[in-house]
Amino acid sequence: MTEKKSILKELGEEELLLPELVNAALAANERIKYYFTLLQTAQSRALHPDREFPSLKKERETAGVENVLLDSVVQGAEDLGSGTYRIPYADEIFSAIKACMQEMSLPILARGEANDYDKRLTELLEGWPAAGEEALSEQFLQRITSGDRKSGDSLHLLVIDMHRTLNSMQGELSQENIDGAMTYLLEEGDRVLVRAFMAGVNHTAPLKFDHPGLGTTATRMGTRLVIQNDIGLTDAHVLVVNIEGMTVSIVHTDIHMPRLKFFQSLFDTWDVKWEDALSKRVGDQFEKEVYHLSTGRYTARDFPDLEAFLTHLGSRIVFLIDWNRARKRLRNFLPNKDCIAVLKWAADNEVGHIAFFNLGGERIIYDALLLSMSCGEPLHQILGREKCMEYFQWVLRTAATGLLTGSSRSLIQDEIKADLLGYLRSAYEDLMGMCEEHTSLIIEAANAVGDSLRQRDGDFAARSAQKIRVWESQADELVRKVRTLSRRAEEASFFAALINASDIALDHLEKASFFATLIPPDARSREAHADLRTVAEIAQRCSQEFLKTLISAREVHKGYSREEMADFLRASDSVMGLEKECDEALRKTVQSILRESADDKGFLVYFELARSIMASTSSLMKAACIMHDNIFESMKR
Repeated sequence: MTEKKSILKELGEEELLLPELVNAALAANERIKYYFTLLQTAQSRALHPDREFPSLKKERETAGVENVLLDSVVQGAEDLGSGTYRIPYADEIFSAIKACMQEMSLPILARGEANDYDKRLTELLEGWPAAGEEALSEQFLQRITSGDRKSGDSLHLLVIDMHRTLNSMQGELSQENIDGAMTYLLEEGDRVLVRAFMAGVNHTAPLKFDHPGLGTTATRMGTRLVIQNDIGLTDAHVLVVNIEGMTVSIVHTDIHMPRLKFFQSLFDTWDVKWEDALSKRVGDQFEKEVYHLSTGRYTARDFPDLEAFLTHLGSRIVFLIDWNRARKRLRNFLPNKDCIAVLKWAADNEVGHIAFFNLGGERIIYDALLLSMSCGEPLHQILGREKCMEYFQWVLRTAATGLLTGSSRSLIQDEIKADLLGYLRSAYEDLMGMCEEHTSLIIEAANAVGDSLRQRDGDFAARSAQKIRVWESQADELVRKVRTLSRRAEEASFFAALINASDIALDHLEKASFFATLIPPDARSREAHADLRTVAEIAQRCSQEFLKTLISAREVHKGYSREEMADFLRASDSVMGLEKECDEALRKTVQSILRESADDKGFLVYFELARSIMASTSSLMKAACIMHDNIFESMKR
């Protein structure tokens, strides 16, 4: 490291040089991070020559390194065996690293804040390879790039510590506050761009409430305006924006790859070119031992477009704060893909997620589920995924709007609970509505069978049978929806069992319509035919009473009263009574068929027709019993 005395003597009475030194040191920090990434990527390429690795050209250009020969380092790396690797241009890389370290040390020495940095650097530089040497041991590369403090000191760890010191000095040296950004060494044109960026930051900053983060610094580094935002509390979560001419380069580091991709999605309407993310290993001082780096570039059409982009960029940062924690907590209620979609909606609509979790987050939802006795199934299975997403979008908006306008926390929490209870009731209503619609198709089918028997016209019977097949297809779609999209949590099998039982009734009626087309046109079994019409009429009334059962059950579920319960009990009892009546009518019909059928064909057609109609009423009776048991079970809760 450059001797302290000569530097202090040179800088002792020229404090105005310190900001330039800090600037240069931070620029050197960006370059040295590129060199570390280059060495790590080259080593990975040597170990896995069959895989594809980036040349890191974009990262080199972003860091301000001009040596184009380094773009071939990754592809030229080789595993020499015995833990030794060939790294092309290693001598140039290490010379550049040494120069960067010296540049980073200058402002620290000038302020007398070197701590033990010079001693650590001296020890770490011992045993460096001779000039021109490209064969490097794994142990030596670890001394350079390791981020794990448990494994001993490394150049990477020293750079991390020095960078923290430099950031602290940068804040102290700030000469001007521009709308909350600490700035220094700006040129006149830079201030407009910083204000544009801060306009976005300040527009959405209230959505972080009391959460720390969004600290911004800005400075001029040669031809570039550099803006840095600390986002939140995570050490490895940093956003650096480089502006040169009409081009904006975004360098985003994060320990969570999903959040990195989420951030990129916030620019879907802007033509940002994102490079493939790079993963880097660090030490235990971070939440995770690996962090990811993403670089994006945007070239503005003109200066107003540049300002607009910077404003948009600044306004998106708040939505990264505690994003991963929010995603994990929402996963208690939604699939991961839907969680990310909800958080994306919250960012696009500028409501965010922090307000909801400040209010208690998932505890509010669990309280509402306990009130409704709906704790057996994930919420997205109770409501269906689309409605569950719609509910959480409303929740995030309500929470943010409520806290921003000063509503009491308890009021907002109660609104969220009440709305969920409404959704749960709505889910019941929707599912019952599907079952009622399905029953309406059963009624149509029963009427069609009865009409075919009354008309005694083969063509009419064929047309009726065709209609019933169409209705049966529509009914199958309703059954599918009830089975797979929405299930009631307190009794997940109830609606599926209900519609399955009633759907069997429709299957029997479809079969009956087929047999009605087989009645011989010259059939003389008048008594049997009359008895068949009686069986069909009972089935028609049975299906109508079953629909009344479902409608009255819905009213009982909304709110119990003696009158509503009486209506339900009368309707369900009527279904059961009509099933018995149909059974008696079937016996009488069979006797008539046996007396009047002239041949086996006529007997088979009439018998199967009568039995199919009777079976439909048995299925409706079973469905009515399921509904009856569910109502009484719910009253116990």
